Amino acid sequence: MTPHPLHRVVRNAATLAMAVALCAWSMEIPIESSWQVGGSINITLAATLLCGFLTAELLAHIGIPKITGYILAGVVAGPHVTGFLDVDTVEKLQLINEIALSFIALHAGAALDRALLSGRSLALGLNLALQCLLVPLIVFGAIMATAPLFAFTAQVTQTQLLALALLSGIIAIARSPSSAMAIITECRARGPFTETALGITVAMDVLVIIVFTAALAVLSPLLDGSHAKGWHQAGVLGLELTGSLAIGGLLGLGIHAFYKRVGKDHALFLLFIAFTVTRLSELTGHQLSAFTALHVSLEPLLICIAAGFVVRNATPFGEELEGDLMRLSLPIYVLFFSVAGASLDLSALAVCWPLALVLAVSRAAGLALSTRLAGRMANLPAPERRLAWMAHLTQAGVAIGLTQIIARKDPVTAGYLTTLTLAVITINQFIGPVAFKRALVLTGEEGKDRR
Repeated sequence: MTPHPLHRVVRNAATLAMAVALCAWSMEIPIESSWQVGGSINITLAATLLCGFLTAELLAHIGIPKITGYILAGVVAGPHVTGFLDVDTVEKLQLINEIALSFIALHAGAALDRALLSGRSLALGLNLALQCLLVPLIVFGAIMATAPLFAFTAQVTQTQLLALALLSGIIAIARSPSSAMAIITECRARGPFTETALGITVAMDVLVIIVFTAALAVLSPLLDGSHAKGWHQAGVLGLELTGSLAIGGLLGLGIHAFYKRVGKDHALFLLFIAFTVTRLSELTGHQLSAFTALHVSLEPLLICIAAGFVVRNATPFGEELEGDLMRLSLPIYVLFFSVAGASLDLSALAVCWPLALVLAVSRAAGLALSTRLAGRMANLPAPERRLAWMAHLTQAGVAIGLTQIIARKDPVTAGYLTTLTLAVITINQFIGPVAFKRALVLTGEEGKDRR
């Protein structure tokens, strides 16, 4: 017998209250030995999962996406609010977070059906081209026009302001495949709008790295007087991208062989894959840096996306892989986005929220203009043209990672860029999931995946 919705709300609220009380009590226990440290981390992990899940369940009753509930629970538990997850604990959970990201990337790749995407190749290409052109242009103009009005950027030099505006514009095209995949999974969405949005999101996270590196090569003479370092970085980037995609393709064939020969323990195998890719990518980067002059690091996100895509489109086990990943997804998403919420820098938002709001609004305007133009040129249905921008608001890890590249060239500009990017990500991580879920509902693709 299905419980009444009100009964579920009361039950979840009561359980959440007890979990919060347990968390408050555990914070009062002094840590006096090494074994207590291990126990404390286990309690923290369990409490984060439980509170994130219950918060999301409660917010889902009023139509808010569960991913927003996970993030909100992480923010409240994080170092900027209650301190249940302090900075040190969040840092210790980063490995688990990276493994979860590899798992989510594998899921994203497995969801990309080439047969569906091929019918939307024109729309994909136009969206990628127009978004890469219009979004940076509009964001650049907005920052250049308004930055002198705000205390946060009033003291920067003209060169630093130019670099900040240009690089912020490029980072504005970065996406969050993990957030997109979480919303698609929660809504059990399937259809041309969903596939197109996911395809653009995944492709754009590769393109933004390339475009950012090219822009940094052009800006190098202005920032540090170097004429060669930027192009050297572009060559290294090419090796990283091609190497990651090639290894991902081989991994996809390995997953195919496992599915073909072993008919059990798929869940354990997939978690092992996520862990192995994360650790080996890090180890390979360290070893190459130690024994060669190249600072090349493989990208776990690309490896796993490529592996999932190969299994989905080049083997008969694509549907089975996606089904296995979907069944495993709930604890992975709860943990990943709760820790992501705890990692959000609210102090950055407090410092530069007016300029961050300008950037977020101009970015949304650029997305709306580019997706509508692309939809019209590709002759997509009117509802899709009108709603497409709502699928692309979320941002996450790649955007943060790009800000660290510039730190080697100009720490001052990097400091402004990192603070501003974190503030914008904080805004978009709350608005984006709600907008994407609403778009899936309005296009009628919510609930179409019956697996």
